[in-house]
Amino acid sequence: MLNYLQTKNDGGLAYMLNNNYFETIFFEDGKIFKVSRSVDMSFVNRMHWHPFVEILVGLDSLNKVSVNLKEYVLKVNDILIIYPGDMHSILSCTESSMFVIQFSVNLLSVIPELGKSISLLSMQPYIPYDPGSAESERLVMMLKDFFEAYESGSAFQEARMYALMLNFFANFGKKYLSMQRDESSEAGAEKNTVRMIAKACVYISQNCTSPITLSDAAAFVGMSRSHFARLFKQNTTSTFVDFLTAERVRRAQDLFSHSDKKIIDIAFDSGFTSISSFNRAFKKVTGITPSEFRLSRASSGNAESDPFPCD
Repeated sequence: MLNYLQTKNDGGLAYMLNNNYFETIFFEDGKIFKVSRSVDMSFVNRMHWHPFVEILVGLDSLNKVSVNLKEYVLKVNDILIIYPGDMHSILSCTESSMFVIQFSVNLLSVIPELGKSISLLSMQPYIPYDPGSAESERLVMMLKDFFEAYESGSAFQEARMYALMLNFFANFGKKYLSMQRDESSEAGAEKNTVRMIAKACVYISQNCTSPITLSDAAAFVGMSRSHFARLFKQNTTSTFVDFLTAERVRRAQDLFSHSDKKIIDIAFDSGFTSISSFNRAFKKVTGITPSEFRLSRASSGNAESDPFPCD
């Protein structure tokens, strides 16, 4: 497990052991799989990662998930595999719109052939359902059999689930591995770029209260200023300044929710250098002024109103 995470760390993403991004997963005593027919809605629009494999199976067409800054739409029977260290977020779903399976990657890497192929398979996380393909139908049926085994409560329940999961990855590998070998060089370069930008996003978020610049972020991921600016906009659809500003506003919102500090103090604590720039940025991002936001929190009992508003 450690070696695999170190490999992912070299991509510049999974080493961020930050509580704002890391999800802890608890398994029932003696269980090796965590299975659910409902989505934990607290992770909607919350970027995070975990040291486990997660498989999502679409049950309707309302699902949108971001993995390493790339968005996927999960329709019925579509499959998305999230690997340890992948930064991901559920962008839209309903509580009952996906099956969720989570387990340790060690369950796969114990088979040397599978363990050696994980990094290559991770380049193909999305498996769209093709009703005209017997292979596609077989993959979906294996996961449905997996859920039936989970709900059966019969003897050797997890042994059967484990066998089905190994069979799923064996068939998945057979279907996609040869294609991925042909595309691995190009796909690997693209994925590394995405990881570098994701790493930069985490860096910006963690340091948004400091006077960081575009040059700082570019240097952090080892890119030139102009090259980083172009790739950042290309992969996030946001400029560095807009992303940094949004992170600072988000930090201010957290402070409003958990502090009764004056607005001017929250502005500076969030990384802004003047109250006027804070007011403009806050309203641009949220649609309301800081005072209005604080008043809305106060009316819901989460904070006291500011006796010295500055906007």
